[in-house]
Amino acid sequence: MNVHVHARTDIGLRRSQNEDHHAWWVSGAARPDSLAVLVVADGMGGARAGEVASQIAADAVLAAGRNLEATATPEDLRDIVESANHVVHQESLANPERHGMGTTCTAMIVRGGEAVFAHVGDSRAYLIRQGTIRQLTHDHSLVAQLVEFQHLTPEQAKVDPRRNVVTRSLGVGPSVEVDTGAIALEDGDTLLLSSDGLHGLVEDDELLQHASDSDLDRACGALIDLAKARGGHDNITVILARITEHD
Repeated sequence: MNVHVHARTDIGLRRSQNEDHHAWWVSGAARPDSLAVLVVADGMGGARAGEVASQIAADAVLAAGRNLEATATPEDLRDIVESANHVVHQESLANPERHGMGTTCTAMIVRGGEAVFAHVGDSRAYLIRQGTIRQLTHDHSLVAQLVEFQHLTPEQAKVDPRRNVVTRSLGVGPSVEVDTGAIALEDGDTLLLSSDGLHGLVEDDELLQHASDSDLDRACGALIDLAKARGGHDNITVILARITEHD
């Protein structure tokens, strides 16, 4: 199988800087199947350099992910994200003005007929298949916990003033718990990775509609535009990766 990737990021309408970072890489024609690395990181900390945390994390995951073998496991990717946590944390300790900085991190390795993923925070990964959409990751956020324990409805969570509070992030401590998973892929599948500046404003059925477009670059632009039309209160990042049996 082969992987075709397009991505975009936007500062949005209310922020003075973009604290999102994303990175992706697809192997060359030397491989019988594409090997792809995808990562979205949403920095936190504002004056504490959230944009630095997200860039360090995205760059570290991409660099290490490119060196994975075709037999890479979710545990291999977890180790990479844990290593990125260490790098971000050490940078925060070395620079007092960056103390306490952190970032979300949603990373995915696609190879052969499988995707493995590792995740910390409230960025997300979705699978779009044959007219359906499924969230692969679980948000590490206060409102997600409140919904899980039925203290909030999903509808209430979308507008709750605490919706940006994450309960797990990369770099704020010497270690971090990383969720992992794997999924078998089929011809025509589309993988979507996003920061909450997108999925916090755009409904799943709208993500499905646009991400099903045959033109992935156009789809990325339409999703960014829709989030901005809804207020664009945060930075907005999206990666779309389509799986095909042939080029």
